[in-house]
Amino acid sequence: MTYWRKLAVVGIGALSMMGASAVGVNADGRGDSLISFDSMTPVTGTAVGAVNDRGIKGGGFAWAIRSGTGSVDHQGDVSVTVKGLVIPQFGNVNPVPFFKATVSCITPHGVANVSTGNFPASMAGDSTINATVELPHPCKDPIVFVAAPNGLWFAESNSE
Repeated sequence: MTYWRKLAVVGIGALSMMGASAVGVNADGRGDSLISFDSMTPVTGTAVGAVNDRGIKGGGFAWAIRSGTGSVDHQGDVSVTVKGLVIPQFGNVNPVPFFKATVSCITPHGVANVSTGNFPASMAGDSTINATVELPHPCKDPIVFVAAPNGLWFAESNSE
């Protein structure tokens, strides 16, 4: 009976260690995701053409978005997918052939914005952005913006 008890304890211990090693955790005890979001808000209203509190100017027209998801990890890997990011005033079309993602962080020295390169965007407003950026450290209160190549933002991540 003690043999089976020892075997069970060793087996449970081994399984626990395997499970713990499979969990992605960085040095501060948190998961590797700096920000993860399941929705985005388009630039509308008074944000159109205005510079926001992160120093980024809103697009010159009101935009609409069907869906926007993404994440940024602590290593600066950026992944954003938008669907239907369009200008209703233009017949629900996206007139911009490329989008980029801008990650905006609060640092001890103020706001720091870093952007990916440009990624193709369809006239239907669909785009997938996968890139790596060099994030400032620390990067507090991150917001991800989908923007034009010239930096005007069209949609921003919603905090979860």
